[in-house]
Amino acid sequence: MMIGEGISRSDHQVASKPMSINVKRPVVRKRLSEGVEEELERIIRQGEILEGEQLPSERELMTMFDVGRPSIREALAALSHKGLVKIASGERAKVTRPSAETIVSTLSGLSKDFLAQPNGIKYFEQLRQFFESSLVRYAAEHATDEQIGNLERALGANKATIDDAERFAQSDMNFHRVIAEVPGNPIFVAVHQAIVDWLIGARPKPARAKDLRQIAYEQHEAIFQCIRDKDIAGSDRAVLVHLEHLYVAYFEQG
Repeated sequence: MMIGEGISRSDHQVASKPMSINVKRPVVRKRLSEGVEEELERIIRQGEILEGEQLPSERELMTMFDVGRPSIREALAALSHKGLVKIASGERAKVTRPSAETIVSTLSGLSKDFLAQPNGIKYFEQLRQFFESSLVRYAAEHATDEQIGNLERALGANKATIDDAERFAQSDMNFHRVIAEVPGNPIFVAVHQAIVDWLIGARPKPARAKDLRQIAYEQHEAIFQCIRDKDIAGSDRAVLVHLEHLYVAYFEQG
């Protein structure tokens, strides 16, 4: 039997049934600004305008692309968000390259949405624990005397701000940031900062806040001592105790 034999007419009609024309599928037209953005991005990525060089003026871009000023400004704003141009008031836009902070900031909106989902905070807290565990272990093994000194000063600033909630929050983040700086990788610093910012933004106000700050400082001190003493396993345990305590205090209270 040849291929196709035995298929009834009705079967064939079902197999070749055309797409319904009653379902609306509108074609979305690109905004003018999106076309300008794509072309300028292509020019920048191909090196026709180099990093540090200025783009043509807004008026020149309007003429080049035959669009109005709003389209040019929307395109430049989108490129700035991508880290491809820097916009300063009264000056022409200048070509830049995305920094680690720019790359991570593009995830902020998605991260906030994810945090609001069931278990979202828990998953981000697990991410922070995995990440900081690696950072403190690396710091305990590789931190230089200068970096240990920086961390000791950060710890001292943390202790000095226990009575001030706002300043303590800043010195707390700075203590952890100094640890994230030890490997010398700017992406680590940017990722750590982003994770901390997202989680802190989701925290409710805790009960007995000053007591919590005192405990947090003491846990920072334990982390510092392990890093200073090059106790890799101890630093790992200390940071996990610290982060787990914070998670319970903020998200599982009462």
